[in-house]
Amino acid sequence: MHDTEQNHLAFTTSIQPARRAWVQAATTVLSASGLSMSLGSAVILLYRGEGDAQQKTLAAQVGINPAAMVRVLDQGEEAGLLIRQDVPDDRRSKTVALLPAGKALARKLEKSLAALRDELLADLTPAEIAAATKALRAFEARAQAYVAGRDDS
Repeated sequence: MHDTEQNHLAFTTSIQPARRAWVQAATTVLSASGLSMSLGSAVILLYRGEGDAQQKTLAAQVGINPAAMVRVLDQGEEAGLLIRQDVPDDRRSKTVALLPAGKALARKLEKSLAALRDELLADLTPAEIAAATKALRAFEARAQAYVAGRDDS
């Protein structure tokens, strides 16, 4: 195998284990607040979005199916973190918004996750992090374009 092939293989086979390790570490942080990874992710994404989000869009961003998102949002409503509202012209759609308790928790979670990122990335330079991010984003875009092109055929 040539160096280029070895580098490509090493890159693509490192993505999933790195993601899995990050999710496990982040779950540890989120579980300290009593939240599941799905509910914690939803709270953080809503907070970062600075407004309401469509329930189905939020499910896609969290990475779970819409039926599972319903259960996650039920837990969030029961905990007083968020509220769902009907979309005026579409009774099948709902928007989700954080309540004040959800915003306060999101700020706390963001600080905890920032500390985790700082710890895990401490020995990498900003240039190394920027290069890795650029490579991952380019790979993501090319993989999506590849799939979209295959769907068109």
